Amino acid sequence: MLLIEHYLKYLQELADEKRTPPEGIELTESEPMARAAQLQEQIQKIGIPEFVRRCAEQDGETLPQEAYDNFKPEDLMAAFNALVSQDAPQEEAPAEAAPSEPDPAEPPQIDEPDGPRNAYEVLLDCCSLDESLLYYLIDVLKRGAEEEFQKLALVTARKAFTQADFLYWFATKQNRAERDELICVTLMDAVFDRLAAEGQKELIAALLCGDKTTFELFRCDAPELQHLPEATYEWYEKNYLQGFYPVRYMLKYNGVSLPVEEKQ
Repeated sequence: MLLIEHYLKYLQELADEKRTPPEGIELTESEPMARAAQLQEQIQKIGIPEFVRRCAEQDGETLPQEAYDNFKPEDLMAAFNALVSQDAPQEEAPAEAAPSEPDPAEPPQIDEPDGPRNAYEVLLDCCSLDESLLYYLIDVLKRGAEEEFQKLALVTARKAFTQADFLYWFATKQNRAERDELICVTLMDAVFDRLAAEGQKELIAALLCGDKTTFELFRCDAPELQHLPEATYEWYEKNYLQGFYPVRYMLKYNGVSLPVEEKQ
């Protein structure tokens, strides 16, 4: 197993709360984006190889020294081709019946599982824990690079799905949620649109990262929030931050086109 495979494995285990943080890593945030930012800040200080070493030591493993010596940060994306080629036989089994072009009149399928998280959420969780993966995801979607997206999905979520299906699920996510989440997402997206029009990039970044102090100060002055008693940080955290909506707004802010749900 490559060093990068160990790295992604440990990130996903931390995201799923199946692993306690290794020595020197302290995670106090519970919201995905804030936790991801906190983790990445600490990983950057010690480096990916040292992070992997400490996680391996938790499991009683000793990886070959050359794995650490040969690792380069720029190898992160290059590793996807090698990783996907290992998974290809299982994932490409139905390749004989190659699907024809999708019917534009049919909306993409939404894969909602019986379990607590679906493959789309696993992809977002894994990418949120690594800044380089998150920006790679944004870049891939912005370019419409279907093959690269498929590789990223296989490596992170261990399941193949299309950009169209993912973006349709993400764009319409709040429409399948509880009423409070729908209201919060609609309102906060409008808030971020206003801030973007005003060029307040630093404020947007702080709010999307889930900074509690920034939000509590902001809500006192924001005309959209100041007369809404339920618009507390806990309301924002539960209905916006925990639903990966900050990532969705980052996609929109960076020019990724999100589909609109068709009216029945």
